[in-house]
Amino acid sequence: MSTDEFMKQQYLALRTEINDSTSRIFKLLVIGMLLVLVSGYLASASSATLANAAIPFMLLAIMIAFINEQNNISRAGKYLREVVEPTIPDVTGWEHWLSSKSEYREADRAYFVGFSVFFLIFFAISASLALANLGKEAEVTANYLFFWSTAIAYALSAFCVLAILVRHWRSSAIL
Repeated sequence: MSTDEFMKQQYLALRTEINDSTSRIFKLLVIGMLLVLVSGYLASASSATLANAAIPFMLLAIMIAFINEQNNISRAGKYLREVVEPTIPDVTGWEHWLSSKSEYREADRAYFVGFSVFFLIFFAISASLALANLGKEAEVTANYLFFWSTAIAYALSAFCVLAILVRHWRSSAIL
């Protein structure tokens, strides 16, 4: 295989990866939101405290999956811009063109920040509601161990997601 053919295959494979990740993000948003809404409804319809307590973790898992897909897109785009496109003389590739002016990436930034803020707020609301329910149950049973364990687990999980978010933010080609 010639170098030109190899670079062409790299380009096509990475553009396909970017398109696939974009599709997975859309599906993740739709399915994730429906799953959270249905779970919230079912948890509120029953008196299962544990079901309510699981919803914030589900939100964090969806957010991690979203960040992972965004990271795949950024990594593929950066590779195209830095490795593949420079091998094509006298042509401005898509990734170079996008990187040439910051306003071309504003929609990407707004989408990523908006989604992240939305899910973090949704996480905070669901975690506080779950902890309020757990607190009421703990007062009745005088067993605060589950309440504090859950609160600590929420805090540690949120910290981990924030660390992943910040790391992605720093390494991302779009941000």
